[in-house]
Amino acid sequence: MPGLKSLLSHHALYIGLQRAVGADRLRFRCLDELGLRPGECVLDLGCGPAYYLDRLPTGVRYFGFDTSERYIAHARRRWRHRPDVEFRAELFTEDQARQLPPIDAVMLLGLLHHLSDEECHALLALVGTVLAPGGRVISVDTCFEPSQGAISRWMSENDRGEHVREPAAFVSLARRYFADVDGEVLNTTTRVPSSHWLMRMRTPLTTSAGAASTGRADAQPSS
Repeated sequence: MPGLKSLLSHHALYIGLQRAVGADRLRFRCLDELGLRPGECVLDLGCGPAYYLDRLPTGVRYFGFDTSERYIAHARRRWRHRPDVEFRAELFTEDQARQLPPIDAVMLLGLLHHLSDEECHALLALVGTVLAPGGRVISVDTCFEPSQGAISRWMSENDRGEHVREPAAFVSLARRYFADVDGEVLNTTTRVPSSHWLMRMRTPLTTSAGAASTGRADAQPSS
C-alpha cells in the first residue's frame, strides 16, 4: 500500500492512526512487561516518533533508532527537554552497537514482521551483543494464529509488513540467539480485531558484536 505508507510518513497521521486502532495499547503493554527501572538503559529499534516515551519512568536512559528523518526530527523536538534521551536517524549497525553502553532492555515494537528471515537473524544476533547481564528483549508483531476471526486475518494479510508470521516462526528465529524465549498471542488489546505476538527474549547466545555483520531497524512499526 504505497499511498498509505506515504501518508503515514507524516508523524501526526501516524500517531493518530496508532491511537485510533489501539496500537498504542500494544506498546504500553510491552513497556509494562519490561518493568523498567530508573538508571536502566533502553534501546528502541524502529522507534518512529516515540509518542509513548512519557510512559517510561524518570531516570531511564533511552536510545531510539529509526531511518525516518521526519519521525526522528519530530521526536527530537518533542523530547528536547529530556537530557537522558537520544534519537538517531540511522540504521542500527555493528558500529552503532559499539557506541552504546550495556543495554538493560531492547524494544522491537512492530518491527520484526517488516524484516525478512535473513534480516531478523542479523538484527537479533546484534541485539544479543549489546545486552547487559540480566537484560531482556521484547517484541510485538502482527501475526497469523488459528483462533483469529475473519477481520483479524484480513488485518494480518493486509498489514504493511511483508513478513507477517505465525508465532512459532517468530520463536524459531529468536531461539537461534536467545536461550530463554516465550510469548503470548494478544487478540483483545486493540480496538480493531487483530492478532499480535508478544515475545520475550533473554539470555543471549551471542557475546560479541562480531557475531553479526549488520542489523536493520529501518522499517517503521505498523501495529
